[in-house]
Amino acid sequence: MSLLVLLLALAQAAAPPPAEGQRPALTIHTADAPGARVFYLNIPWGPETFATMARPADSFYNLRTWPFARLEAQKPLTFQGVPLPPGNYALLFHPNTPDDKGMSLELRKVRPGEFLEPGNVMARPPEGETIWRAPVRFDTAAGTSPDLKIDVLPGKGGFQLKVQYGDHWTTTDFHY
Repeated sequence: MSLLVLLLALAQAAAPPPAEGQRPALTIHTADAPGARVFYLNIPWGPETFATMARPADSFYNLRTWPFARLEAQKPLTFQGVPLPPGNYALLFHPNTPDDKGMSLELRKVRPGEFLEPGNVMARPPEGETIWRAPVRFDTAAGTSPDLKIDVLPGKGGFQLKVQYGDHWTTTDFHY
């Protein structure tokens, strides 16, 4: 038994350290508010990827919808004047279009369960009913986040969802 422990210790000591600059694994993170929980992947910041999605183009990045978070509402909410019963919702980002209609954000009612996939930034958008879709504006952040970060901040009568991707951020409000 002690030989096995010694061999394991030597193997661990001889293991190479992680490569410098190696990104952490893509995992599902959460942000909570009373009556709601947001799930999202720590998608690494890609300045060129974001720039491509912001300009009018017909590139791979512009021609697909990007599900980036899941909202689990445990109690009724209101979003942009639209009542949301308790349930599972997808937050999707639509890049700028070839005809320059701009970027947009969508809230979609989806079936229960997780559609985000750890390790996969290219998860398929879940099927469901579009509850709301409108143009989205990103502001320049004071600092750069190395990956997607979502914060749930207390707000008057609800909460504010702050989404920061690299050096860009946007917010949206949910009410009780």
